[in-house]
Amino acid sequence: MSEGRPERPFSELHLWEIRSVRDVLIVLLCIGLFWLGYAVRDVTIPLLVALLLAYLFEPSIAWAARTRWIPFGRIGAVSLLLTGITLVLLVGLILLVPRVVSQVGDLVDDVQSGLVRQRLTSFVDEYVPAEYHIDVMTLVSGLPSGQHTAAKTDATPSDSTVSGEAPSTETSSVVDLASTAAEAAPMTSFDFVGFASSTGKMAWAAIVKAIGIGMLLFLIPFYFFFFSVSYPRVVTFFDGLLPQRSRATVVPLLERMDIAVAGFVRGRIVIAIIMAVLYAIGWMFIGVPYAILLSIVVGAFSLVPFLGLVGIPVAIILLALAQLDLPEAQRLAWWGVLLWPTLVFAIVNGLDGWVLTPIIAGKATNLDPVTIFVAVLAGGSVLGAYGMLLAIPVAACIKILLSDLVIPKLKELGTRPPAHEP
Repeated sequence: MSEGRPERPFSELHLWEIRSVRDVLIVLLCIGLFWLGYAVRDVTIPLLVALLLAYLFEPSIAWAARTRWIPFGRIGAVSLLLTGITLVLLVGLILLVPRVVSQVGDLVDDVQSGLVRQRLTSFVDEYVPAEYHIDVMTLVSGLPSGQHTAAKTDATPSDSTVSGEAPSTETSSVVDLASTAAEAAPMTSFDFVGFASSTGKMAWAAIVKAIGIGMLLFLIPFYFFFFSVSYPRVVTFFDGLLPQRSRATVVPLLERMDIAVAGFVRGRIVIAIIMAVLYAIGWMFIGVPYAILLSIVVGAFSLVPFLGLVGIPVAIILLALAQLDLPEAQRLAWWGVLLWPTLVFAIVNGLDGWVLTPIIAGKATNLDPVTIFVAVLAGGSVLGAYGMLLAIPVAACIKILLSDLVIPKLKELGTRPPAHEP
Protein backbone atom coordinates (compact mmCIF):
# COMPACT_ATOMS: atom_id res chain seq x y z
CA MET A 1 0.00 0.00 0.00
CA SER A 2 1.34 3.47 -0.91
CA GLU A 3 2.15 5.91 1.87
CA GLY A 4 -0.56 8.46 2.67
CA ARG A 5 -3.01 6.69 0.38
CA PRO A 6 -5.75 4.64 2.05
CA GLU A 7 -6.54 1.26 0.56
CA ARG A 8 -9.84 1.24 -1.29
CA PRO A 9 -12.35 -1.59 -0.91
CA PHE A 10 -12.21 -4.26 -3.60
CA SER A 11 -15.78 -3.48 -4.66
CA GLU A 12 -14.85 0.10 -5.53
CA LEU A 13 -11.92 -0.80 -7.80
CA HIS A 14 -12.17 -0.51 -11.58
CA LEU A 15 -11.38 -3.58 -13.65
CA TRP A 16 -8.04 -2.20 -14.85
CA GLU A 17 -7.04 -1.52 -11.24
CA ILE A 18 -7.14 -5.24 -10.40
CA ARG A 19 -3.71 -6.62 -11.21
CA SER A 20 -4.79 -10.06 -12.43
CA VAL A 21 -7.46 -8.59 -14.70
CA ARG A 22 -5.02 -5.99 -15.97
CA ASP A 23 -2.45 -8.67 -16.82
CA VAL A 24 -5.05 -10.66 -18.75
CA LEU A 25 -6.12 -7.55 -20.63
CA ILE A 26 -2.48 -6.80 -21.54
CA VAL A 27 -2.01 -10.35 -22.85
CA LEU A 28 -5.21 -10.12 -24.90
CA LEU A 29 -4.10 -6.75 -26.25
CA CYS A 30 -0.77 -8.22 -27.34
CA ILE A 31 -2.52 -11.14 -29.05
CA GLY A 32 -4.87 -8.73 -30.78
CA LEU A 33 -1.96 -6.61 -31.98
CA PHE A 34 -0.19 -9.68 -33.36
CA TRP A 35 -3.38 -10.76 -35.16
CA LEU A 36 -3.91 -7.27 -36.57
CA GLY A 37 -0.29 -7.15 -37.73
CA TYR A 38 -0.73 -10.49 -39.50
CA ALA A 39 -3.98 -9.35 -41.10
CA VAL A 40 -2.31 -6.25 -42.57
CA ARG A 41 1.06 -7.95 -43.16
CA ASP A 42 1.51 -6.14 -46.47
CA VAL A 43 1.95 -2.99 -44.38
CA THR A 44 3.54 -4.38 -41.24
CA ILE A 45 6.24 -6.55 -42.88
CA PRO A 46 8.11 -3.56 -44.41
CA LEU A 47 7.72 -1.72 -41.09
CA LEU A 48 9.12 -4.63 -39.07
CA VAL A 49 11.98 -5.27 -41.50
CA ALA A 50 12.92 -1.58 -41.47
CA LEU A 51 12.72 -1.47 -37.67
CA LEU A 52 14.90 -4.58 -37.39
CA LEU A 53 17.49 -3.06 -39.76
CA ALA A 54 17.46 0.19 -37.77
CA TYR A 55 18.04 -1.83 -34.61
CA LEU A 56 20.90 -3.80 -36.14
CA PHE A 57 22.65 -0.78 -37.67
CA GLU A 58 22.14 1.52 -34.66
CA PRO A 59 25.70 1.14 -33.27
CA SER A 60 27.23 2.06 -36.65
CA ILE A 61 24.86 5.00 -37.10
CA ALA A 62 25.44 6.29 -33.57
CA TRP A 63 29.23 6.08 -34.07
CA ALA A 64 29.06 7.84 -37.45
CA ALA A 65 26.77 10.56 -36.09
CA ARG A 66 29.38 11.43 -33.43
CA THR A 67 32.22 11.87 -35.91
CA ARG A 68 33.08 15.35 -37.13
CA TRP A 69 33.64 14.52 -40.78
CA ILE A 70 29.98 13.50 -41.37
CA PRO A 71 27.68 16.55 -41.51
CA PHE A 72 24.05 16.82 -40.33
CA GLY A 73 24.41 14.32 -37.49
CA ARG A 74 22.18 11.23 -37.71
CA ILE A 75 20.60 12.36 -40.98
CA GLY A 76 24.00 12.47 -42.64
CA ALA A 77 25.05 9.16 -41.08
CA VAL A 78 21.89 7.36 -42.24
CA SER A 79 22.15 8.88 -45.72
CA LEU A 80 25.79 7.80 -45.99
CA LEU A 81 24.89 4.28 -44.81
CA LEU A 82 22.06 3.93 -47.36
CA THR A 83 24.36 5.18 -50.11
CA GLY A 84 27.06 2.69 -49.12
CA ILE A 85 24.58 -0.21 -48.97
CA THR A 86 23.20 0.74 -52.39
CA LEU A 87 26.69 0.84 -53.92
CA VAL A 88 27.62 -2.52 -52.38
CA LEU A 89 24.41 -4.09 -53.70
CA LEU A 90 24.99 -2.66 -57.17
CA VAL A 91 28.58 -3.94 -57.26
CA GLY A 92 27.39 -7.33 -55.99
CA LEU A 93 24.68 -7.43 -58.64
CA ILE A 94 27.16 -6.56 -61.37
CA LEU A 95 29.86 -9.02 -60.28
CA LEU A 96 27.99 -11.85 -58.61
CA VAL A 97 24.54 -12.08 -60.16
CA PRO A 98 25.74 -12.95 -63.70
CA ARG A 99 27.80 -15.85 -62.30
CA VAL A 100 24.93 -17.08 -60.15
CA VAL A 101 22.41 -16.76 -62.99
CA SER A 102 24.82 -18.57 -65.29
CA GLN A 103 25.24 -21.43 -62.83
CA VAL A 104 21.48 -21.63 -62.23
CA GLY A 105 20.92 -21.71 -66.01
CA ASP A 106 23.56 -24.41 -66.43
CA LEU A 107 21.95 -26.48 -63.68
CA VAL A 108 18.48 -26.13 -65.22
CA ASP A 109 19.82 -27.02 -68.68
CA ASP A 110 21.66 -30.06 -67.33
CA VAL A 111 18.49 -31.27 -65.61
CA GLN A 112 16.21 -30.70 -68.60
CA SER A 113 18.64 -32.18 -71.11
CA GLY A 114 18.88 -35.38 -69.10
CA LEU A 115 22.57 -34.94 -68.32
CA VAL A 116 21.97 -35.02 -64.56
CA ARG A 117 19.91 -38.19 -64.91
CA GLN A 118 22.59 -39.76 -67.08
CA ARG A 119 25.31 -38.89 -64.55
CA LEU A 120 23.27 -40.21 -61.64
CA THR A 121 22.54 -43.42 -63.54
CA SER A 122 26.25 -43.92 -64.21
CA PHE A 123 27.05 -43.15 -60.60
CA VAL A 124 24.47 -45.67 -59.36
CA ASP A 125 25.71 -48.37 -61.74
CA GLU A 126 29.33 -47.84 -60.69
CA TYR A 127 29.18 -47.14 -56.95
CA VAL A 128 25.80 -48.12 -55.46
CA PRO A 129 25.51 -51.74 -54.27
CA ALA A 130 23.30 -53.95 -56.41
CA GLU A 131 20.70 -54.55 -53.68
CA TYR A 132 19.93 -50.82 -53.58
CA HIS A 133 19.82 -50.26 -57.35
CA ILE A 134 16.04 -50.49 -57.71
CA ASP A 135 15.29 -48.11 -54.83
CA VAL A 136 17.80 -45.50 -55.96
CA MET A 137 16.86 -45.73 -59.64
CA THR A 138 13.22 -45.20 -58.69
CA LEU A 139 14.24 -41.77 -57.42
CA VAL A 140 16.49 -41.08 -60.39
CA SER A 141 13.75 -41.98 -62.87
CA GLY A 142 11.77 -38.94 -61.71
CA LEU A 143 14.29 -36.62 -63.40
CA PRO A 144 13.84 -35.59 -67.05
CA SER A 145 15.50 -37.93 -69.52
CA GLY A 146 15.87 -35.32 -72.26
CA GLN A 147 14.74 -37.79 -74.91
CA HIS A 148 11.12 -36.71 -75.35
CA THR A 149 12.04 -33.91 -77.74
CA ALA A 150 14.04 -36.21 -79.96
CA ALA A 151 11.20 -38.71 -79.91
CA LYS A 152 8.81 -36.04 -81.14
CA THR A 153 11.10 -34.70 -83.89
CA ASP A 154 12.34 -38.04 -85.23
CA ALA A 155 9.63 -39.54 -87.39
CA THR A 156 9.45 -43.32 -87.59
CA PRO A 157 9.66 -44.45 -91.21
CA SER A 158 6.78 -46.49 -92.51
CA ASP A 159 7.09 -50.07 -93.59
CA SER A 160 6.85 -49.15 -97.24
CA THR A 161 9.66 -46.63 -96.95
CA VAL A 162 11.86 -49.10 -95.14
CA SER A 163 11.26 -51.74 -97.70
CA GLY A 164 12.05 -49.30 -100.51
CA GLU A 165 8.50 -49.23 -101.92
CA ALA A 166 6.96 -45.85 -102.65
CA PRO A 167 3.59 -45.27 -100.96
CA SER A 168 0.63 -45.38 -103.26
CA THR A 169 -1.07 -42.19 -104.45
CA GLU A 170 -4.32 -43.25 -102.87
CA THR A 171 -2.71 -43.90 -99.51
CA SER A 172 -0.76 -40.65 -99.56
CA SER A 173 -3.88 -38.66 -100.36
CA VAL A 174 -5.70 -40.21 -97.44
CA VAL A 175 -2.77 -39.43 -95.15
CA ASP A 176 -2.62 -35.85 -96.43
CA LEU A 177 -6.35 -35.45 -95.89
CA ALA A 178 -6.11 -36.82 -92.32
CA SER A 179 -3.16 -34.61 -91.47
CA THR A 180 -4.95 -31.57 -92.91
CA ALA A 181 -8.03 -32.32 -90.82
CA ALA A 182 -5.89 -32.87 -87.72
CA GLU A 183 -4.20 -29.55 -88.26
CA ALA A 184 -7.47 -27.75 -88.91
CA ALA A 185 -9.26 -29.21 -85.89
CA PRO A 186 -7.23 -27.39 -83.26
CA MET A 187 -7.63 -24.14 -85.20
CA THR A 188 -11.40 -24.39 -85.37
CA SER A 189 -11.78 -25.44 -81.73
CA PHE A 190 -9.27 -22.94 -80.33
CA ASP A 191 -10.78 -20.84 -77.56
CA PHE A 192 -9.50 -17.35 -78.24
CA VAL A 193 -11.57 -15.85 -75.42
CA GLY A 194 -10.25 -18.33 -72.86
CA PHE A 195 -6.69 -17.89 -74.08
CA ALA A 196 -6.95 -14.09 -73.88
CA SER A 197 -8.55 -14.33 -70.43
CA SER A 198 -5.89 -16.65 -69.01
CA THR A 199 -3.10 -14.61 -70.59
CA GLY A 200 -4.57 -11.41 -69.15
CA LYS A 201 -4.82 -12.96 -65.70
CA MET A 202 -1.21 -14.13 -65.83
CA ALA A 203 -0.03 -10.72 -67.02
CA TRP A 204 -2.04 -8.96 -64.31
CA ALA A 205 -0.66 -11.31 -61.62
CA ALA A 206 2.88 -10.62 -62.85
CA ILE A 207 2.24 -6.86 -62.81
CA VAL A 208 0.81 -7.02 -59.28
CA LYS A 209 3.80 -9.10 -58.11
CA ALA A 210 6.25 -6.65 -59.68
CA ILE A 211 4.44 -3.71 -58.05
CA GLY A 212 4.57 -5.48 -54.66
CA ILE A 213 8.31 -6.12 -54.97
CA GLY A 214 8.88 -2.55 -56.08
CA MET A 215 6.90 -1.23 -53.11
CA LEU A 216 8.97 -3.35 -50.75
CA LEU A 217 12.21 -2.10 -52.30
CA PHE A 218 10.98 1.47 -51.85
CA LEU A 219 9.20 1.24 -48.48
CA ILE A 220 11.91 -0.61 -46.53
CA PRO A 221 14.64 2.03 -47.17
CA PHE A 222 12.04 4.79 -46.69
CA TYR A 223 10.93 3.46 -43.29
CA PHE A 224 14.51 2.59 -42.37
CA PHE A 225 15.61 6.20 -42.89
CA PHE A 226 12.99 7.63 -40.54
CA PHE A 227 13.33 4.84 -37.96
CA SER A 228 17.10 5.29 -37.85
CA VAL A 229 16.93 9.08 -37.59
CA SER A 230 14.31 8.86 -34.81
CA TYR A 231 15.72 5.79 -33.06
CA PRO A 232 16.86 7.60 -29.87
CA ARG A 233 13.42 9.18 -29.50
CA VAL A 234 11.75 5.80 -30.00
CA VAL A 235 13.94 4.28 -27.26
CA THR A 236 13.17 7.22 -24.97
CA PHE A 237 9.45 6.82 -25.61
CA PHE A 238 9.40 3.14 -24.68
CA ASP A 239 11.68 3.80 -21.73
CA GLY A 240 9.12 6.28 -20.41
CA LEU A 241 6.44 3.57 -20.44
CA LEU A 242 8.31 1.49 -17.85
CA PRO A 243 6.89 1.87 -14.34
CA GLN A 244 9.26 3.52 -11.89
CA ARG A 245 8.98 0.79 -9.29
CA SER A 246 10.15 -1.87 -11.78
CA ARG A 247 12.81 0.17 -13.57
CA ALA A 248 15.70 -1.01 -11.37
CA THR A 249 14.92 -4.63 -12.28
CA VAL A 250 13.65 -4.35 -15.85
CA VAL A 251 16.26 -2.01 -17.36
CA PRO A 252 19.31 -4.23 -16.58
CA LEU A 253 17.43 -7.25 -17.95
CA LEU A 254 16.54 -5.45 -21.17
CA GLU A 255 20.13 -4.26 -21.58
CA ARG A 256 21.48 -7.80 -21.22
CA MET A 257 18.87 -9.14 -23.64
CA ASP A 258 19.77 -6.40 -26.10
CA ILE A 259 23.44 -7.37 -25.95
CA ALA A 260 22.59 -11.07 -26.44
CA VAL A 261 20.13 -10.63 -29.31
CA ALA A 262 21.93 -7.87 -31.19
CA GLY A 263 25.34 -9.50 -30.77
CA PHE A 264 24.11 -12.83 -32.08
CA VAL A 265 22.09 -11.48 -35.03
CA ARG A 266 24.70 -8.96 -36.19
CA GLY A 267 27.51 -11.44 -35.70
CA ARG A 268 25.82 -14.32 -37.52
CA ILE A 269 24.98 -12.18 -40.56
CA VAL A 270 28.60 -11.06 -40.96
CA ILE A 271 29.93 -14.54 -40.23
CA ALA A 272 27.54 -16.15 -42.75
CA ILE A 273 28.73 -13.79 -45.51
CA ILE A 274 32.39 -14.53 -44.77
CA MET A 275 31.72 -18.28 -44.65
CA ALA A 276 29.91 -18.16 -48.01
CA VAL A 277 32.93 -16.48 -49.62
CA LEU A 278 35.32 -19.06 -48.12
CA TYR A 279 33.10 -21.96 -49.21
CA ALA A 280 33.02 -20.62 -52.77
CA ILE A 281 36.82 -20.25 -52.94
CA GLY A 282 37.50 -23.70 -51.48
CA TRP A 283 34.92 -25.62 -53.50
CA MET A 284 35.84 -23.86 -56.76
CA PHE A 285 39.49 -24.77 -56.12
CA ILE A 286 38.77 -28.50 -55.79
CA GLY A 287 36.35 -28.50 -58.74
CA VAL A 288 32.88 -28.77 -57.19
CA PRO A 289 30.29 -27.79 -59.85
CA TYR A 290 28.00 -24.80 -59.17
CA ALA A 291 30.30 -23.82 -56.29
CA ILE A 292 29.12 -20.20 -56.08
CA LEU A 293 25.45 -21.12 -56.05
CA LEU A 294 26.05 -23.85 -53.46
CA SER A 295 28.16 -21.58 -51.24
CA ILE A 296 25.44 -18.90 -51.19
CA VAL A 297 22.84 -21.45 -50.10
CA VAL A 298 25.09 -23.02 -47.45
CA GLY A 299 26.15 -19.56 -46.22
CA ALA A 300 22.49 -18.63 -45.76
CA PHE A 301 21.92 -21.87 -43.86
CA SER A 302 24.93 -21.02 -41.68
CA LEU A 303 22.90 -18.20 -40.12
CA VAL A 304 21.58 -21.01 -37.93
CA PRO A 305 24.37 -22.98 -36.21
CA PHE A 306 24.70 -26.63 -37.36
CA LEU A 307 22.30 -26.10 -40.30
CA GLY A 308 25.17 -25.59 -42.74
CA LEU A 309 26.00 -29.28 -42.42
CA VAL A 310 23.64 -29.94 -45.35
CA GLY A 311 26.37 -28.59 -47.62
CA ILE A 312 28.70 -31.56 -47.09
CA PRO A 313 26.66 -34.32 -48.83
CA VAL A 314 25.56 -31.96 -51.62
CA ALA A 315 29.16 -30.92 -52.37
CA ILE A 316 30.32 -34.56 -52.31
CA ILE A 317 27.55 -35.68 -54.69
CA LEU A 318 28.19 -32.80 -57.12
CA LEU A 319 31.94 -33.52 -57.16
CA ALA A 320 31.31 -37.25 -57.66
CA LEU A 321 28.98 -36.58 -60.62
CA ALA A 322 31.53 -34.23 -62.16
CA GLN A 323 34.15 -37.01 -62.09
CA LEU A 324 32.04 -39.15 -64.41
CA ASP A 325 32.64 -36.73 -67.30
CA LEU A 326 36.42 -37.08 -66.96
CA PRO A 327 38.62 -39.83 -68.39
CA GLU A 328 39.38 -42.66 -66.02
CA ALA A 329 42.99 -41.54 -65.54
CA GLN A 330 41.99 -37.99 -64.54
CA ARG A 331 39.35 -38.88 -61.96
CA LEU A 332 39.85 -38.40 -58.25
CA ALA A 333 40.02 -41.44 -56.04
CA TRP A 334 36.88 -42.24 -54.09
CA TRP A 335 38.52 -41.07 -50.88
CA GLY A 336 39.40 -37.74 -52.53
CA VAL A 337 35.77 -37.19 -53.51
CA LEU A 338 34.79 -37.71 -49.88
CA LEU A 339 37.75 -35.93 -48.30
CA TRP A 340 38.22 -32.63 -50.16
CA PRO A 341 34.70 -31.13 -49.88
CA THR A 342 34.56 -32.25 -46.25
CA LEU A 343 37.99 -30.76 -45.57
CA VAL A 344 36.92 -27.38 -47.00
CA PHE A 345 33.80 -27.43 -44.83
CA ALA A 346 35.82 -28.40 -41.75
CA ILE A 347 38.40 -25.64 -42.29
CA VAL A 348 35.74 -22.96 -42.77
CA ASN A 349 33.80 -24.08 -39.70
CA GLY A 350 37.02 -24.27 -37.70
CA LEU A 351 37.70 -20.64 -38.62
CA ASP A 352 34.14 -19.84 -37.57
CA GLY A 353 34.51 -21.47 -34.17
CA TRP A 354 38.04 -20.35 -33.33
CA VAL A 355 38.40 -17.00 -35.12
CA LEU A 356 35.22 -15.47 -36.58
CA THR A 357 32.76 -16.05 -33.75
CA PRO A 358 35.12 -14.98 -30.90
CA ILE A 359 36.15 -11.82 -32.77
CA ILE A 360 32.84 -10.79 -34.36
CA ALA A 361 30.11 -12.17 -32.11
CA GLY A 362 32.03 -13.01 -28.95
CA LYS A 363 30.12 -14.72 -26.13
CA ALA A 364 26.95 -12.72 -26.83
CA THR A 365 24.46 -15.47 -26.02
CA ASN A 366 26.59 -17.21 -23.36
CA LEU A 367 25.03 -20.56 -24.29
CA ASP A 368 26.82 -23.89 -24.38
CA PRO A 369 26.75 -26.01 -27.59
CA VAL A 370 24.25 -28.54 -26.19
CA THR A 371 21.77 -25.78 -25.28
CA ILE A 372 22.19 -24.21 -28.73
CA PHE A 373 21.60 -27.56 -30.46
CA VAL A 374 18.48 -28.32 -28.39
CA ALA A 375 17.13 -24.78 -28.93
CA VAL A 376 17.62 -25.05 -32.69
CA LEU A 377 15.80 -28.40 -32.83
CA ALA A 378 12.94 -27.10 -30.66
CA GLY A 379 12.58 -23.92 -32.71
CA GLY A 380 12.59 -25.87 -35.95
CA SER A 381 9.90 -28.26 -34.73
CA VAL A 382 7.62 -25.36 -33.76
CA LEU A 383 8.16 -22.70 -36.46
CA GLY A 384 10.36 -24.33 -39.06
CA ALA A 385 13.25 -22.27 -40.46
CA TYR A 386 12.06 -19.11 -38.74
CA GLY A 387 11.96 -20.92 -35.42
CA MET A 388 15.48 -22.21 -35.92
CA LEU A 389 16.69 -18.67 -36.61
CA LEU A 390 14.91 -17.18 -33.58
CA ALA A 391 15.56 -20.07 -31.21
CA ILE A 392 19.02 -19.00 -30.00
CA PRO A 393 18.18 -15.34 -29.16
CA VAL A 394 14.97 -16.47 -27.45
CA ALA A 395 16.89 -19.13 -25.50
CA ALA A 396 19.44 -16.50 -24.46
CA CYS A 397 16.66 -14.21 -23.20
CA ILE A 398 15.00 -17.08 -21.32
CA LYS A 399 18.34 -17.95 -19.71
CA ILE A 400 18.74 -14.32 -18.58
CA LEU A 401 15.24 -14.30 -17.08
CA LEU A 402 15.85 -17.60 -15.30
CA SER A 403 19.24 -16.63 -13.92
CA ASP A 404 18.23 -13.11 -12.82
CA LEU A 405 14.62 -13.53 -11.74
CA VAL A 406 13.36 -17.09 -11.33
CA ILE A 407 16.34 -18.80 -9.71
CA PRO A 408 16.93 -16.01 -7.11
CA LYS A 409 13.23 -16.18 -6.18
CA LEU A 410 13.41 -19.95 -5.79
CA LYS A 411 16.53 -19.65 -3.64
CA GLU A 412 14.82 -17.04 -1.52
CA LEU A 413 11.83 -19.33 -1.00
CA GLY A 414 14.15 -22.19 -0.12
CA THR A 415 16.02 -20.22 2.53
CA ARG A 416 12.97 -18.52 4.00
CA PRO A 417 12.31 -19.72 7.58
CA PRO A 418 9.07 -21.66 8.09
CA ALA A 419 6.14 -19.74 9.50
CA HIS A 420 5.40 -20.44 13.21
CA GLU A 421 2.09 -22.16 13.75
CA PRO A 422 -0.11 -20.55 16.45
